[in-house]
This record gives sequence, structure tokens and C-alpha cells, in this order.
Amino acid sequence: MSAYSVSIINEYISRLISTDPLLGNVSVTGEISNLNYHYTGHIYFSVTDRNSTLKCFYSKSYNDRLPFVLEEGMEVVLSGEINVYKKGGYYSLFVKDVQKKSEKGNLAVQFEEMKKRLEAEGLFDQAHKKPLPPFPEKIGVVTSSTGAAVEDIKRVITEKNSYVDIFVFPVQVQGENAKYSIAQMIDFINKSEEYNDIDILIVGRGGGSQEELWPFNEEIVARAIYNSKIPVISAVGHETDISISDFVADAACPTPTKAAETAVPDIKMIMNGLDTMISDMSTDLKGRLRFSEQKIDNLMESIKSDFRYRIERYSQTIEKYRIALEDNNPLKVLSKGYAVVRDENNSIIKSVDDLRDGRTVKITLKDGTVLLTAKDVRGEQNV
Repeated sequence: MSAYSVSIINEYISRLISTDPLLGNVSVTGEISNLNYHYTGHIYFSVTDRNSTLKCFYSKSYNDRLPFVLEEGMEVVLSGEINVYKKGGYYSLFVKDVQKKSEKGNLAVQFEEMKKRLEAEGLFDQAHKKPLPPFPEKIGVVTSSTGAAVEDIKRVITEKNSYVDIFVFPVQVQGENAKYSIAQMIDFINKSEEYNDIDILIVGRGGGSQEELWPFNEEIVARAIYNSKIPVISAVGHETDISISDFVADAACPTPTKAAETAVPDIKMIMNGLDTMISDMSTDLKGRLRFSEQKIDNLMESIKSDFRYRIERYSQTIEKYRIALEDNNPLKVLSKGYAVVRDENNSIIKSVDDLRDGRTVKITLKDGTVLLTAKDVRGEQNV
């Protein structure tokens, strides 16, 4: 049988453990012992139950977000992965998240109790919820100024709509004082004359443990959101996280990124829609113009036809009158041997009764006029 070095054995065990799916993401419950807050910021301790002890390592990069202080004897639920320290020849739990075991159950109870109480008061009523303006010009963001959430929100809003102004209002989003920080900032924005024209508030943070997200389950924050005159979008944690803020807010989104997408319209889609609308309107207008031009052409043709008919009819009438006038032309009558007799006043004499002997009369014939003196005037009975 071959003999192996200690290093090879430890390396082999390390590979076995690192490839085990269970040990790569495991939760462990127990009591803290041998607690050591190292000057580097790392925390070394053990977690024990009645029969066994497991060494634990809590890196500074993770424990910086811890909202409470670890203490000897504290019951906790640890999440992380099992690693082998090959130089020392032992394995330990590389801790990524810590929850107080006693508080884990209590928080769930507190959540349900507060939810029922605030719901009974009407804080969740749909009738109280304000609609989000379709075209906001100013967006306020109430969150941590250093987290990834605020950068995601600014990026998404700017990509969708560069015409919107973004105002970041930095607050604490975890820890005991976070609830006051969030609530006071919401109240400040609503009462401030400088920011009273903000159209929408996005209130939230990125993902975290239940304790880290707890400020958004606090009553003071819920009431600040409820009393806000500015419409509020709640955006707390990841898709699976639910907070009291979600129920109170005018709109709730599963992530800050989704809240940014919901808050503003996509200007590119709007412009494309306007281009399509303009094109459709232009096509419709051209069709209407063609139809109107055809109607005008038809109307003009009808008017022309009516004018031609009227002109022809009037021409016939005029011709009829011309013939009648011609037939009744006194000169034409005179050409048949008739004459017109007038007195000295140029009045037509129609009867012999208007004559007397010696009266001068003017007789008009077809080719001239002659003056005669009346002599031997006789009536019809004396002819």
C-alpha cells in the first residue's frame, strides 16, 4: 500500500467536500461559542449543539452588513458552505449569512400581526392608492446612496427615458435607525417646497436577509408611505421578498430595477409609435384628399353639365323671344302697308275721334314720315 503525504490527503478531502452539492450551500443551527472578533474584521467562532461543534469563519466582506452583534450562547441559523483549511487539516463553515434563531420565528409573527392590523385600518385599501403619472418628469429615489440598487435604478430610467430628472435621497436601509431614516425622508420630500413637484417616489433597496429588509416592515415606514401625497413605488429585495411597504405603496415591484422600468415610459417605443401614427395619419389623409378631389371633380363636372343645360335652355328661350320680337317689329308691320299716325305731341292716334279737321298729324310709313293736315274727318259710320 502506497503512503500519501498529508498535503495530498487534505487536498483530496478538500476536492470531495467542494464538489458535494449539499455542503456547497448549507444551513446550520446551533449556539455560538469561542467567539473571536479579529482585528482584521473577520469573525471566528464555533457553533455547537449538545453533541458536536463546528468551526466557523465569517469574512469581513459579509459581516459588515450584520445588523446585530454576535454573542456567546446566542442561538443562530448560519448559511454558507463547508471549506477545508488544508494547512491546518480541518474543515469549517464559511458563513455568508446569520440570523437569530429566536428572532427568525418572531419576525414572521410580527409581520403577520402588523399586516392584519394595518389592513384592518385601511392602509392597504385600493381606493386610497394613487395612480402613477404616465409621463413623469421627476423621479425621487429613497434608498442607500452606495448600494447597487440606486445605480440600477438610475441606469434603467436613463436608458428608457433620458428626459426624466432623477433625485436620489440617501437613507439608511438596514439597522435599528433605518426605519426612522426612511420615514423621515419620505415626510421631508412631501413637505419640501423644493421637491413638491416630484412625480413619483421609488422607495426600497436590493436583496438581503430578513433582518436586513425589516425596516421596510416597520409601522413608521408604512404610515409615511400611506400619508405621502406623491405616488410611491415600493421596491424591496428580490422577487421572492414581500414587505409591508409593498402592501401600503401605490405600486409594488419585486426589485428596484423593475420599479425603474415601471416608473417611466420607454421614449423609444413612444417615438416609434408616433412615427407609425404619423405614417398612418398621412396615408389616411392622402386617401381623404384623393376622395375629396374626386368629389370636387364630380361636382365640377355636374356644375358644368348643369350650366350647359341652362345655357342651352336660355338660348332657346332667347331665340323664341327674338322671333316673337321680330314678328312683332313695327317696321315689319309697316312694310306690309300699315302706317302709324301721331299727333303734334307725338302721341299715337288710335281713333278718328281724336282727329278734327285742320289738325296736323304725322304719319310714319316703312321708309319715312310725312306731315298731313286732317280734312274731312269721318267716323266708321260715315265711311
